[in-house]
Amino acid sequence: MRRVYLPLFAAFLCLPLTPACSKQKDSDTTRLRPVTLRLQWLLQTQFAGYYVAREKGYYREAGLDVRIEEGAYGKNNLATVSEGIEEFGTKWIFDLMPQAGRVVILANIMKDNGLLFVSKKHNGIRSVHDFVGRRVSVWFTGNEYQLFAMLDSAGLRRESVSIVAQHFDLNQFVRGEVDVAAAMSYNELLQLEKLGYGARDLSVINPASSGAAFPGDSIFTSRAFFEKNPEICKKFVDASIRGWEYAIRYPEEATQIVLRQDIKGRLSRDDQLAQLVNVIKLIRADRWPIGTIDTLSLSNTVYYARRYGFFKNDVPLQSLYHTARADRQ
Repeated sequence: MRRVYLPLFAAFLCLPLTPACSKQKDSDTTRLRPVTLRLQWLLQTQFAGYYVAREKGYYREAGLDVRIEEGAYGKNNLATVSEGIEEFGTKWIFDLMPQAGRVVILANIMKDNGLLFVSKKHNGIRSVHDFVGRRVSVWFTGNEYQLFAMLDSAGLRRESVSIVAQHFDLNQFVRGEVDVAAAMSYNELLQLEKLGYGARDLSVINPASSGAAFPGDSIFTSRAFFEKNPEICKKFVDASIRGWEYAIRYPEEATQIVLRQDIKGRLSRDDQLAQLVNVIKLIRADRWPIGTIDTLSLSNTVYYARRYGFFKNDVPLQSLYHTARADRQ
């Protein structure tokens, strides 16, 4: 008889544990504040710090249940965040200017956005002054304004350059249909290297050399959400920065964390690791505490945003960002 009742008794003891454990897990989840982070582009190591923060439990430690959603061409996270549909987003600072006053920059992760212009050396193009009379391609997703700023800084008229809409590949450049193409330092420039274009083959023109450097990826939220939830904003940013600190220290592990999110299997480990290494250079953590908002760079960005009608003159500069992260008060 014992052989019959002992297993039944053991099973009986185990029965109450399952709902109890489930109830505890549900309780832990309900204590977390759910928020959404909408990226400005597709999954890649450009956003490694956020995935690391979630994987390592930094957001949970801060009391947050963070859902990270990819962006894509045509998905406007500036609209969804400014309207309160989603709590947080990432975007270049210049691209936030159309909603100046309605959004708040909480932290600037990349001090430089990484936009470069490349030309084959045999074209003889060495600086923006050599763009005159040439075909220059750029993505018309906001990047064109940095090209305009380069031309303006050099005293050149836009009409002096043939500006072409660039596709989301390098075919126009490779086939010689354009003389100059836009290339992100952490993406297209690496693709060109894989295609066999080395330093001896390419001239690389940095907008910074023309005084047209724009800061890159930043964390933002709506002004309404910030004013109602300043502590949640602080916790989210602090946890995100912890994620970036870890990604900078352990880029290979951070790359693997991103790859685990790639359910479609479209990403290459080597490509993504190379991308992260170059993104880290743009963060400049050796010079700035991660997340610091360089107000001088911000002022330069606002100058061009006003020039191109993106920024309303009646919006105070200080209202654009969270002063706790600014380098100058």
